[in-house]
Amino acid sequence: MSKPESVQTCQQQDCASWQVGPWGQCTTSCGPGYQMRAVKCVVGSYGSVMDDTECNAATRPTDTQDCEMTQCPISHPVPPGTKVPSHLPHKTQWRFGSWTQCSATCGKGTRMRYVSCRDNQGGVAEDSACSHLAKPPAREVCSVVACGQWKVLEWTSCSVSCGQGKTTRQVVCVNFSDQIVDVVECDADDRPATEQECAMSQCPAARSSDSRPLPSPSGGPRNNLPTTADGRGGGRAQAHQWRTGPWGACSSTCAGGFQRRVVVCQDENGYAVNNCEEHSKPIEQRSCESGPCPQWVYGNWGECTKPCGGGIKTRLVACQRPNGERFNDLSCEILDKPPDREQCNTQSCPSNPHWSTDPWSSCSSACGKGSKNRKVSCVTRSGRPVPEDNCKHLTQPSKERSCRGRRCPKWKAESWGECSASCGNGIQEREVFCEVGNRRSPEETECPPSSRPASSQTCRVTDCPSPYRWSKGEWQSCSKSCGSGHRRRAVLCMDQTGEEVHEMFCVDQRRPDDSESCNTHVCEFIWITGDWTECSASCGQGYHRRLVSCSEVHAGSDNYEYGHQSLSNCPGTPPESYMPCSQSPCPLTHEWRVGVWGPCSVSCGGGVMERTVQCVSTEGQGSDSCPSDTKPEASKVCSSPACELHNSCHLPTSCSDVQSLSGVQPDGEQFLNVQGKALKVYCAGMQTDRPQEYLTLTTGEGENYSEVFGFRLIDPTQCPANGTRREDCECRRDYTAAGLSTFTRVRLDLSKMHIITIDWQFAFTRDGHRVPFATAGDCYSAARCPQVRTAWPGTPTMQQVQCPQKSMLLCCSLNIKWLQLRCCVTGLITP
Repeated sequence: MSKPESVQTCQQQDCASWQVGPWGQCTTSCGPGYQMRAVKCVVGSYGSVMDDTECNAATRPTDTQDCEMTQCPISHPVPPGTKVPSHLPHKTQWRFGSWTQCSATCGKGTRMRYVSCRDNQGGVAEDSACSHLAKPPAREVCSVVACGQWKVLEWTSCSVSCGQGKTTRQVVCVNFSDQIVDVVECDADDRPATEQECAMSQCPAARSSDSRPLPSPSGGPRNNLPTTADGRGGGRAQAHQWRTGPWGACSSTCAGGFQRRVVVCQDENGYAVNNCEEHSKPIEQRSCESGPCPQWVYGNWGECTKPCGGGIKTRLVACQRPNGERFNDLSCEILDKPPDREQCNTQSCPSNPHWSTDPWSSCSSACGKGSKNRKVSCVTRSGRPVPEDNCKHLTQPSKERSCRGRRCPKWKAESWGECSASCGNGIQEREVFCEVGNRRSPEETECPPSSRPASSQTCRVTDCPSPYRWSKGEWQSCSKSCGSGHRRRAVLCMDQTGEEVHEMFCVDQRRPDDSESCNTHVCEFIWITGDWTECSASCGQGYHRRLVSCSEVHAGSDNYEYGHQSLSNCPGTPPESYMPCSQSPCPLTHEWRVGVWGPCSVSCGGGVMERTVQCVSTEGQGSDSCPSDTKPEASKVCSSPACELHNSCHLPTSCSDVQSLSGVQPDGEQFLNVQGKALKVYCAGMQTDRPQEYLTLTTGEGENYSEVFGFRLIDPTQCPANGTRREDCECRRDYTAAGLSTFTRVRLDLSKMHIITIDWQFAFTRDGHRVPFATAGDCYSAARCPQVRTAWPGTPTMQQVQCPQKSMLLCCSLNIKWLQLRCCVTGLITP
């Protein structure tokens, strides 16, 4: 048995590494200065830019270096910061700053920078003082990525079937949403070719035969070359002829390449000869189009990392084709790579507090629209953070901005293929792939699998011949003559003999409809009227009546029937259904008419109430012709119910009497005869066999409560705060009998004329234990220092006396008009 391997290779993700760009221009036009280059942390074959923390900081290449231009003229000053020998006289030179962002976000625009003549002390000098030097440009044309990009479609077939021809393709300009835009939005210099030459097989001679495989020109086995020059197989009809090999690979991976093939003259046995016609010799070389070469493209400069004191701004620089296909940086001329980082805002920071911004974060979305964030803080000149109020007089930089990643991958589906079955159910398929930009992704993991379009579906070209078929019967009559009705027919599955079988045998065929709409035209309606009836009155005024109906007009029928259609279906106003009629005058009649009874003449006891009685004719005129024996009474004796109500002799004496006299009633207030007086008492439990009497406390529970105070002084001999009630005293709250109860009604014992203080039906205990009605007490202090609150109807009086066994007795008297209550509470005082 062989020993298992103890070491094996493994593949982790690519390591991030530093990538540098070319050195920029020297900051001075003469003498010593410095120049910068971009240094970024990248990973992967596409050079994806990462955060600098992903790379080893110890190996980061320098992004600045000194540079020495030609020596500045002696007669002029030099710029500040340059190293000049002390023996040299005053010098001047041109100084220039960083370029501004391009004025256009895509296409061509302009950018500017400041250019000024400075002496070696940094002071501004007249431009004439630097006239001995060429002035650097302060404005130049800048080119960002094209607003559009070229998109090429497939090549057409060759224009000829043999010989030399041309093939073409359509080239359109599209925006980032893949929509076609005007060609001026794309870079005309990068426009791909729209046509190219194509070489088909040599056109056949007059007596050529069909093509067949031929030998190679290298003298090897015969019949290795694929075709003859004229597209035929080299039959015996022609002795010597040109034969070609396959085209070789393109000499270049991008534009400007060519490819070759072998062209030899052979005899009929496949041996090389040299007497073929030269004018018919096929071409041995042709140009090939492998797509345009990738070029450097770059985006807009980002914002400076510092508002002052020297910051850095960056931009995206990528190697890609005009269609957006990305390549490794090595696929473009590395020496021509534009810088992706430069210094900015080199002016010194103000002494006062100012806004300081951190670099923008990476885009929140790897593709499509997203956002970037950064920290914005108020700092002093030394960089120490201070509250933002110190910078409120300055405009605060934005903390968030929108960004756009690369194009999001999306599914692309080709057209459906042919159905797999020529009849009946089949399957048709199509190609579905993941597209990134204009590039087809080799893997589908970049696109979301949940939204992947179907790559196959069922199809049906036509029904297959079957021994079973659907049979259709005749349509029945329409359910309506107009206004959209329905009609039905029988649909059956039949075999070859015409016998009905189960519908499952015809399931592969489309079942005909067994119902459909009919008579969809608008209905026509007219008013139909009947004959007038006789006059409703035999004398005087009456009316005639007739039937009016909205009827539907039936085509082909001269008769109309009264229908029950909605009257809104018929046009116009319906005919009158009533008509007044007048008969001979009726003989006059007279009758008594009475008014309503007036109020009783007295408010209590016996009285009289009256009403009007009048004789009138049929026409409403007063008359004396009514018979006196039928005249209604004009007055009658009356008595006031209020007097009866307050007569206690006729009142019930309990709620049980009310229940006996009036039956089961809801709970409520009743007048009872209590000791010869009519009093209002609340009857509760009227649906039971033992109703009970309660007095309603009209002031409510807010002023009707009983309390046993729960606080006890730690020193019971004291009476602090002049005896006022304080819950923030030096006390302990451990009196177990303490409580607070409120009352809305109290129970009345009519037999003993007592208040039952421990009835809780209309009481609510808000704290501690239940405290009976009209009860109060405390264990606050052994001194004369009562704390209890009282709130009972009437005006209670309280007195405090010392009781045996160190108990305190609170006594109160309670008067409710006719009812006098006595209550006493004892509370044990614990020292």
